[in-house]
Amino acid sequence: MNRNDALDTVPTGQTCPGVNRAVVELLLEDDRHAVGSHVLDIPCGNGELVRTVRSFFPEAAVRGCDLQKPEGLAAEDFAVVDASRPFSVFPDRPFDCILSVSGVMEFDNTLQFFESCHKHLRPGGRFIVTNDSGVTMWDRLSYLLLGKTRQFQIFVDQNQPTWKVLPLQNMIRLLRDAGFTVREKPKYVSIERRNWLMLPFALLVYPVQWLYIHLARNPMPVAEKRGMYPFRSLLCRHYILVCEKPAT
Repeated sequence: MNRNDALDTVPTGQTCPGVNRAVVELLLEDDRHAVGSHVLDIPCGNGELVRTVRSFFPEAAVRGCDLQKPEGLAAEDFAVVDASRPFSVFPDRPFDCILSVSGVMEFDNTLQFFESCHKHLRPGGRFIVTNDSGVTMWDRLSYLLLGKTRQFQIFVDQNQPTWKVLPLQNMIRLLRDAGFTVREKPKYVSIERRNWLMLPFALLVYPVQWLYIHLARNPMPVAEKRGMYPFRSLLCRHYILVCEKPAT
């Protein structure tokens, strides 16, 4: 099976369609962080991403953390972690790459989580973190009409997990506060067929957003602002950030 065929078989897992595939593609683009390396997936959920990364990088040591161990993951490759609290796991060596896919919206103390991940990375190591966008046209119309973004319910039962809406600009600030360097602009992924129904609305809204981005009083360079919220952000459900722990 060639690489493209293998990428077509990457499971969606417990995130939006195409997110896990995009994460694997990022690892393949710069495989020095994955081939023969030490990789952590936190929270790892049912372990599908752990198994997927292992299938693409059989020489890598891929481990997972979550509240419960998924089936098929050996005990020595898993640690129970409450990501809302400081954690220390696998002290044998620092990680070359840490993945956190669709996790940060599920627990509080995001800065504390990022700081713990930073501590577990080697200098020069990568941290790939993804999150629901919340600024698509679907989300904007849903909030206008129903008072909720599309992904999150307006009511939560006592025994259900709470979901945190974490805007991109806050995410980037927390990552930098934790000591990370954000290497590149966000990668927006996961456009489902029904998202294209919002294309006419996106074409109307984006010129206004573009104007606001250019006129907003903020010391951030305009090019960086545009990179944070490109036209794709109005259609894509999810974004990916690639960060790095500085070497010095």
